[in-house]
Parts: sequence; structure tokens; C-alpha cells
Amino acid sequence: MSSTKKNKKVILTNEPIRHIKLGNCEVTILGTAHISEESVREVQRLSKEIKPDTVCVELCNSRIRSIRDPEYFKKLDVFKVFKERKMFLLLSSLILSSFQKKMGQGKIRPGDELKAAIESGEAIGARVIPIDREIQTTLKRAWGNVSAFSKMYLLSALVTSLFVKEDVSQEKIEEMKSEDVLSDLFSQIPSRYNPVKEVIIDERDIYLSQKIREASLSSKKLLAVVGAGHLNGMMEHIEEDEPIDKLDEIPKRSLWDRSKVFLIPMLFVCLFSFAFWKGGTKVGTDLIWSWIIVKSSLAGIGALIALAHPISFLLAVITAPLGNFNPILKPGWVAALSESWFRKPTAEDFEQIATDSETLSGYWKNRVIRIFLVFMLPQLGSSIGTFLVTYRGFQSLFTF
Repeated sequence: MSSTKKNKKVILTNEPIRHIKLGNCEVTILGTAHISEESVREVQRLSKEIKPDTVCVELCNSRIRSIRDPEYFKKLDVFKVFKERKMFLLLSSLILSSFQKKMGQGKIRPGDELKAAIESGEAIGARVIPIDREIQTTLKRAWGNVSAFSKMYLLSALVTSLFVKEDVSQEKIEEMKSEDVLSDLFSQIPSRYNPVKEVIIDERDIYLSQKIREASLSSKKLLAVVGAGHLNGMMEHIEEDEPIDKLDEIPKRSLWDRSKVFLIPMLFVCLFSFAFWKGGTKVGTDLIWSWIIVKSSLAGIGALIALAHPISFLLAVITAPLGNFNPILKPGWVAALSESWFRKPTAEDFEQIATDSETLSGYWKNRVIRIFLVFMLPQLGSSIGTFLVTYRGFQSLFTF
């Protein structure tokens, strides 16, 4: 059964709240800011006042485990993360978490209101249900829906946010929960990033609302705690039963993604072959040596700047000329894999990311951040080398 529009109403409190009846279940949805002290207090107040038998939180299964387990970072195997090529997912999560911590000014940690919802719910014997989509699925769907240029732009914007030291007042944090402010913020996202917004915001509005509907079937009183930016979108979907199976699907790789593994190596093989055919043995040999020296040197410089472990440096230099021919032997990835093995981050490194990223020296002091420097800088150097040698190769060939 679905409710009618009459069931929706706003209760005048400091926090945006929605009350709605789904079948026999009274549902209260609280919109929060993830770094708000007021949001934490409101979660605790509503739990005592409503006494829900079910508490839904805007977390996925993996994130709720990390909140419940204070030893989470001690158990995180960064080597395994890089081995399974999940470094971009970890990087995105760490940067966003770090940015929120800076905005919270150390008083409230990101997600404290969700932790309060879990603890309050468990204290009264309520079921606690994570209702968000797995973060890896969300990031993979968002990443797979944008062009290569947009990926570089978004990644650079994420990295740049580490340099920002936000000084946000309590009044500004509370203003963030105003639906008008949030709607205006989302409307300003450039149209080329609409696919990202659709995945991160719109799809999750549907996902969250449907998970609440499912939980309401076996509940009498339900309290849901979600980010305030989702409230309006959720209320548009919560009354209708919508399938969400497709929202859990990972986008299939495009034809180009599947083909480039073969086409790009073929391009360079053709370039070298053409050099030998058009310019002779000396021109072809010189081009190969330029390829090896330039790419290895620039990848090595990147590793040196990142203060990589000597073995990580050596691996970056050796694999740089081979990376364009073998997708497994990317210099940045191999060097970071080595770095995460020889210099394993500690729990303190993860906890200090927000603080350490405020100073330039902190980037090299913190082992987590430095692993990503070892990943990005040799790869950047190798890519610049590819461009320079390829440009020089084509330029010299067409002078014959």
C-alpha cells in the first residue's frame, strides 16, 4: 500500500523532517548534515521520542561495518586494495572523508549522526538497517558514466580539495540542511556532469526510498536518518514501488575500453615499424632508445619526487617503457603496489589524513597519501614521456 500526498508534512524543528505513513508503518525521515552537532542531538531526541522498532541509516553494508568496528583501519590491507585495482575507489572515499573532517573542524567526525542513530537504535532494541547502495557500486557507476576528460577533471577536483582548509561556522553548517540551498547547489553542476549527479544523487534517492519501503513492511514505527540533500528526491519516489535491481548493476565496459587494450599497443608497434621502414635501422633504433630513456627517466623523476622506496623507484623505471604494451605493468600501479608492501600505513596514518594534508610536508609524512603520490607521479611522468616521444617520432618520420 502507498500513502497519499496528505501524509506528507513538515514538522517545524531545526532539522528538516518528513512524516509519512506506509501501510501500517509510521515513517519519520530525518534530514541531516554529516558534520552537524545539531543533527547528532536531533537523532538522539527522535529516537527517545518515537521509540522506533526499526532504524534505517544512509550507510551501505561495508560502511556500517567500518563505523561499528573501531579497528577497521588497522585491518585494511592497502596492498590488497592496489592489487585488486580499487585504488581510485579508496582515493575518492578518503578525500571526501578528509574534506568533511576539515569542514567539521575536528568537533564532529563525518557520519557521527549515523553512528548516533545506530547506537540509539541498538539501545532500545530496534533493528538497524543500512539502506544505501554499496559505495563501490555507486563510484563505479559514476566513474563509468563520464568521459576520460571528465574523469581527469573530477579526479583533479578531488585532489585539489585536499589543499582546501575550510573554516565553516556552525551557522553555515546548519544552513547546508536547507533544501533550497542544496537544490540550488546541485542545479549549478555543469550539464556535462549530469550523469555523475544522476548516479550519486538521483539514483540513490530512489534506492534509499525503496529500501525504506521494504523495511516498513515489517515495522510499526520506523526512523530513517539520511543526508538532507536526499529528502526532496526521496519523497518523490517513496510512495511508488520501483524496482532497484538495475541500480546495483556495474556498467559494462564500452567497446573502446575493451578494444584499447589491443589497439593502443598496435599503434605504437606500427609507429616503431614505420620508423624502421621509412627511416632505416638508425632512425628506428634511436626512436626505441628515446622511448626507453625518456619514459623511464620521467617516471623515475616522479618516483623520486614522491620519495618512493628504492625498490618502488626501480620498478617504476623498469616498467615505464612497457606500460603501453601491457596493461598490468603500469609504472604508477606497480610502484604503488610495491610501496604499500614495504611501507604499510598504520591506523594513525588514516586518522591523520585530514590534518597531514593541510601542510605540504604532510603529504610525504603520511604513508597513505604518499602511496597515492607514488601511484600518480610516476604514471604522470610516463604519460608525459609517451606524448613527447610519440610527437617527436611522428615529426621526424614526416620530414623524410
